[in-house]
Amino acid sequence: MDLAATQFLGMISNYVFWPTLLVPGWEVSAERVAQVVDEAVRTIAARYASARPPCPRG
Repeated sequence: MDLAATQFLGMISNYVFWPTLLVPGWEVSAERVAQVVDEAVRTIAARYASARPPCPRG
């Protein structure tokens, strides 16, 4: 799950964190940050949802 965490944080930081440091005047609204985080959650959930182990039958 380290890979999933890194991917998740990378999606967020690539839009919110790094441009703030590197692009003069870059500003991101709280609403946009929430949208970026929501999209990252959806992307990770879609990718790793199928990686769940199958339910044991009993």
